[in-house]
Amino acid sequence: MTPGGPPRGSTWRRSAPLGLSAAALALVWLVVTNHGPFAATDVNDLYVYSVAKELLRDGQVPYRDFGFEYPPLALVPIGLAGGSAIAMSLLMLACAIGTQVAAWALGGPVAGWSMVALPVLAGALVRTHIDLLPAALALGGLALVCRARPTAGLALLGLGTMAKLWPVVVAACALAWLHARGRPIARPALAFAAVVAVLGIPFAVLGGFPSDMVRFHVDRPVQIESTPAAVLSLVGGSHVTGAPVLPDPYKSNGLDGGAADAVQLIFALALAAALAASVVLARRDLLRAAFVATLAFVALGKVLSPQYLCWLLPFAAVLFARGDRLAPAFVAAAALLTQAWFPRHYFDVVDQDAWAVAAVAVRDLLLLAALASTARAAARSPSPASPRRRPSPAPR
Repeated sequence: MTPGGPPRGSTWRRSAPLGLSAAALALVWLVVTNHGPFAATDVNDLYVYSVAKELLRDGQVPYRDFGFEYPPLALVPIGLAGGSAIAMSLLMLACAIGTQVAAWALGGPVAGWSMVALPVLAGALVRTHIDLLPAALALGGLALVCRARPTAGLALLGLGTMAKLWPVVVAACALAWLHARGRPIARPALAFAAVVAVLGIPFAVLGGFPSDMVRFHVDRPVQIESTPAAVLSLVGGSHVTGAPVLPDPYKSNGLDGGAADAVQLIFALALAAALAASVVLARRDLLRAAFVATLAFVALGKVLSPQYLCWLLPFAAVLFARGDRLAPAFVAAAALLTQAWFPRHYFDVVDQDAWAVAAVAVRDLLLLAALASTARAAARSPSPASPRRRPSPAPR
């Protein structure tokens, strides 16, 4: 035994269960996403990634020379793996294990082992999309913030924001949580801003960023699997953009016309309100508030691609481990239900078959229920602004 230190082997005893769970996740990933009922990849983003990689190889600049819908850090996995199914699978498996490590840090063994179910709940889309990269960065950033390393945590959240935009609100939640506890936020906020600037300014100087990306998302119609689209399907009068096998100019299928503009505005206002509420709730409960923000992006936004479940399931694992049951169950059910139509029957959604439209609507309702349940739990968390007064010591 080292004098004043832990017994020899204690680090190994702490890391061995984590390593075992990572091995289990890798095994389930490699088997389930390649064989059996969860292995379908009929619809995926690999072709889009391969086109972007070829353009990069030709020396073209994203945003300026060709349209690119993601922030700059997304170029890293696309540049590394492109349209290679094997390379992308291994890269996303590494991100999944990184997310699992963060889940262990936030929720302990239950959260870590719950992550083993990720490939089953989400299906093979985990290996054909880049969405586990921002999930790993967001959850890792939160783990560092909760472990008294806020500057490093906000830097990771900056990286997550530059991979997919949604972690920016998780960063705002983290800053609100730190401020409510009287902790300095200047350096963490500066670290976040510095990461975003370092990654974004070169593309702004070259031209096209962020205006090209912003224009893409502002102009695109509501995506066909989103909650606003479910409302439009119920109201009627809208038409599907694009066609089976041939997507619209925004690389997807959406609903436009009829009440689309009004419904989109209503949901945009609801999303803004939910995101603002998540920052307020973060003063009480950081993890639940971050989950609220992420759920709001998914359930209220104009786009709800099936791979967005990769953002939600790690949060669900952590909150399940910390005692929440309802919201994680809703998210798990939503992920499984998504596989009823994606990817094998995605074109039934495009064709607006009644069963497929109904399944999408039920899935979206499950996510809204998870949002309401988590927001309610966060609102009931104790406020640090009014801590319980300690009893005065008895006079001597």
